[in-house]
Amino acid sequence: MIEAKNLTKRFGRIVALDGVTVEIPEGFNLILGPNGGGKSTFFKLATGVYRPTSGRIALFGKNPWTDAGVKRKIGVSYDPVSFPPLISGWEWLEFIARSKGFDESEVERVGKLFQLDFLDERTSNYSSGMLKKLAVAQAFVGAPKLIMIDEPLANIDFETMGRFVKLFRKMKGETSFLVISHIWEPLKPVVDRLYVISNGRLILQGEARELWDEVERLFRFPVSE
Repeated sequence: MIEAKNLTKRFGRIVALDGVTVEIPEGFNLILGPNGGGKSTFFKLATGVYRPTSGRIALFGKNPWTDAGVKRKIGVSYDPVSFPPLISGWEWLEFIARSKGFDESEVERVGKLFQLDFLDERTSNYSSGMLKKLAVAQAFVGAPKLIMIDEPLANIDFETMGRFVKLFRKMKGETSFLVISHIWEPLKPVVDRLYVISNGRLILQGEARELWDEVERLFRFPVSE
């Protein structure tokens, strides 16, 4: 689905991503790493928000920076969440749906799927949890081949977290996922492959079932007495 070769992104003197080479296949893929390590930069390069400084990245064999058509095959949710303040959640999802060739029936489907009972309200009145629910829901509009979500479990309660994980598990047979999350324990039952990006480099990748112990060691910090 996603292939990167010697992928590098600089912002002035800052090297956000440094020569990453990776192939991400179908399934549920999870990217981990510290804040500022390069996860979100890779994510935005893959979705075509950023242009590589050097190297290349392909999404379904196409360049996401120049090929608008390939973007219609994916559903995306970014973090931090941001919406136009004077529109309702319904209007936002309808905008996403129509941009992909769907009508309001698709909004109804996604609204029921995520139990969004607040879509008639303006997004400026939403709590942080409501905003996150809407952001994740938008990624499911249009039955995309690949759903890409940055921090799906942030700013939501435990009940919603459980519903999201259950939905991800249900959808695994119908679509693929690329997810960034600092909260990864609840996702363990659904993850197929893991990737760890730190200091702009890919330092670990492979089958999740073989790497959880290594991940635990990486994220276990010594406590001073």
